[in-house]
Amino acid sequence: RPAEVSVFYPAGHVATDSFDPNKRIRAYSGRFPIFIRFDALPSQPGKQTYSAEVSMLLCSDKNCVPVQQEISLNFPVPLPALSSGALTAYREARNGSAPSALSSPSSAPSDAPSPQATLAPAGAATPQALPTEWHFRPRFPQEALEPTALGTALVLGLLAGLLLNVMPCVLPVLTMKISALLTASGHADERERLAHFRQHNILFAAGILTWFLVLAVCVGALGLAWGGLFQNTGVVYGLLILVFLLALSLFDVFTLPVLDFKVGASANPRAQAYLTGLVATLLATPCSGPLLGGVLGWVALQPLPVVMAVFTATGLGMALPYLVLAVWPGAARILPKPGAWTGIMERLVGFFLMGTALYLLSILPESRRLPALAALLACALAAWMWGHWGGLRASLRQKILVGALGLLVAGGSVWWSVLPAPEPAPWEPFRPETFQSLLKKEPLLLDFTADWCPSCKFLEQTVLTPKRLRSLQERYGLRLIKVDLTRPDPEAQALLRALDSVSIPVTAIFPKGLLSNSPLVLRDLYTSGQLDQALSTLSPRK
Repeated sequence: RPAEVSVFYPAGHVATDSFDPNKRIRAYSGRFPIFIRFDALPSQPGKQTYSAEVSMLLCSDKNCVPVQQEISLNFPVPLPALSSGALTAYREARNGSAPSALSSPSSAPSDAPSPQATLAPAGAATPQALPTEWHFRPRFPQEALEPTALGTALVLGLLAGLLLNVMPCVLPVLTMKISALLTASGHADERERLAHFRQHNILFAAGILTWFLVLAVCVGALGLAWGGLFQNTGVVYGLLILVFLLALSLFDVFTLPVLDFKVGASANPRAQAYLTGLVATLLATPCSGPLLGGVLGWVALQPLPVVMAVFTATGLGMALPYLVLAVWPGAARILPKPGAWTGIMERLVGFFLMGTALYLLSILPESRRLPALAALLACALAAWMWGHWGGLRASLRQKILVGALGLLVAGGSVWWSVLPAPEPAPWEPFRPETFQSLLKKEPLLLDFTADWCPSCKFLEQTVLTPKRLRSLQERYGLRLIKVDLTRPDPEAQALLRALDSVSIPVTAIFPKGLLSNSPLVLRDLYTSGQLDQALSTLSPRK
C-alpha cells in the first residue's frame, strides 16, 4: 500500500481465457513467487507488518472463482538475501518480460493483463464465477436523447417505435408487411375489402402491442436484457423452424392451418392478422435495440408500472401507421386487385423469409447448426407430405394419418437435434513418434477416419461408440488412436498404404509384443461382433 512499495510477478504460462476462448492470458499453476520491492525500509531491526489487497481468479478447466481479500504480511528487517533462482526470476519480471502489477491501481497500464492462478485441480467442481460489481459515472455525447423523466421517455419511445417501421435492417417486419398487403388485396368486393383492411390493421397492431407488453414484463419483472430471449437456444430454434415453415408455405409446398401468408389461404383471417403482428415484432426485437438505447438504459432502473408505460408507448409508435390505416381504410383503394402478380410477390416474400431463417441459424451455437439443418430437412419432408397427401381433397382419415406421420418425422428430427452431445470417445490423436514408441509395448487400436467419410461416421455411431470403446479399453488395456484423414497427412497416408489399404474406413489392431508387425485389419463396414472376434486374439488385462 505505501508509495515506496511496488509489486512484480513472473511471466507465468500462456493459457486460454476461461471466459473468452478467443483470448489468451497468463496463468499460474501450483506455487509461484510474487516479488515486493521496498524502496525504503525502517532502520530498526525486527518485523515490519504490511497489508496487501489480493485480487485474482482461481480457475479449473471449466470455471473460475474471483478472490479479493486483504492479507497481512510480516517481513523481517533486514530482509534475507534472494537465492540465485529467485534473483533471476525477479530480474526478468522487473525488466518487463512479465506484466507487472503496480501497487497503485491508477498507475497500472490499461492493457496489462491480470494474472489468473490455476490453483484448483483440473476438472474440480468450483462455483460459477460471480459478475464483478462495477461503479462508473458514464457520460454521453448526446445528452438530449437521454431521458431523465417519464414524459421524455414516453415521447422518445413513441418516436423510436415509429422509426422502427422504416428501418431497412428489419427484414422480417418488411416481409410481414408485404404479406399483410397481399392479404388485404384478396377481396374483390369494395365494402368487404375495406372492412377486411380495417380489421386486419387493428389486429396486426394488437399483435405488436402484445409483444411489447411481453418485453416489458421480461425487462421490468424478470430483469432480462433487451432481446434476452434470443440468448435462449430453444427460442431461436423454435423461431427458425417457424420462419422456415412460413417460407415453405409461400412456395406452395403446403398450407399452414392459421399463420399462412398466401392470399386467402387462412381459414381464420383474424387469428392470422394478430399472429402476423406478434411474430413480426418478435423477429424485429434485435434490430430495435439501437433505436431505444437511451430509453432502455433509463427505463431498466424504473419500477414495473413505468416500464409498462414506456414499452406501451413504443408499441403504439410502431403500431401507429396501422392504426391510422384502420381509421381511414380508404387507403386500401391504392392496392392493386389480385392477379398473377400476387403469386410472384408471395415467392419473393418466401425468399426474404429464407434469408431470415439463415440469420436465425447463424445465431445458434456452432455445435447445433448441423443438427438444425438436418431437422429443417426433415421438417421440409413433413411439410411436403402434408401438402401432397393431406390437402383439402383428402379424407379425414387420410389427413389424420398423414398429419401423424408428418408430426412424427418433424418432431423426431427436432428431438434428435436437441439431444445433448454424446460423451466423447477416448481417442488419442495420431502422432508418428508416439505411435512408434508405443508399438510392441502396448496393444493399439487405430481407426482411420475423416469428416467427409459417411461410412466412418456410421461406424462411430454404431460400433465404435464411446461406451463400447471404454469397455474394450478396460478389458484389453488398449491405447485408442484416431488417424484423421480429413485433411492431407503424408505420415497417416503412408501408414494406411503400409496396411495394404487406400480407402477408409480402416481399423487396425496391433497386438503387444512380436505380433505387432502383423496387425489385424478390418476394412470398410463391420459389426460389433466382428470387432470383438478380432480383439479376442489379444490377452485380457489382468
